[in-house]
Amino acid sequence: MITTTSSSILVAIIVALITAIVGPIIVNWVKMKMEKPPSTTPMHDALETSTLVDTQLENMMEELECDRIWIAQFHNGGYFYPTGRSIQKFSIFYEKCSPDVPTIQNTFQNIPVSLFPRPIAKVYKENELAIPNLDEAKDTYGLEYFASQCETKGSYLIGLHSLDNHLIGIMGISYKTPHDLKKDQWIYIRQKVGAIGTLLSEYLYQNQPK
Repeated sequence: MITTTSSSILVAIIVALITAIVGPIIVNWVKMKMEKPPSTTPMHDALETSTLVDTQLENMMEELECDRIWIAQFHNGGYFYPTGRSIQKFSIFYEKCSPDVPTIQNTFQNIPVSLFPRPIAKVYKENELAIPNLDEAKDTYGLEYFASQCETKGSYLIGLHSLDNHLIGIMGISYKTPHDLKKDQWIYIRQKVGAIGTLLSEYLYQNQPK
């Protein structure tokens, strides 16, 4: 027969055992919770990346004194019938304009790359396309109509690449009047393009299955 004293001792032993086992588990659980970085959501990641890119474009527009700066990204826009081959398209996701320049972002959404094959091919192969004066250029790469609609006389296109060197987008810099970028401006642009390409690449590739 278990006496009251024996029962109290048994309970104390059981509590001690439970505390010894569960206690460290709770401590470790709290420690992991405290050390774990804040969880993110797709919305949080998108807003964070967009804010950083937007800030970079604002800085570039001020530094280069351009009239418009934009970023188009390539994406899948459906499939060809009957093979199912992916249709390559682009959309302008970011744009900054001076007050007297019309926005083009809404116009250039889900545009097949086949509508602008020559300028895109130029950027794909050589990374940059410079047309300081569209009125006097020997080759406008088929951009004259685009330029006239966008009130552009000087236009520059620069490729944006992922960390593994895939072309993921194009940055456009334009002026209402002819404009010839200087050497130091080109150095500045290439540095910024590298930084923005890294931002977009990290966003596109994060949380992707390996």
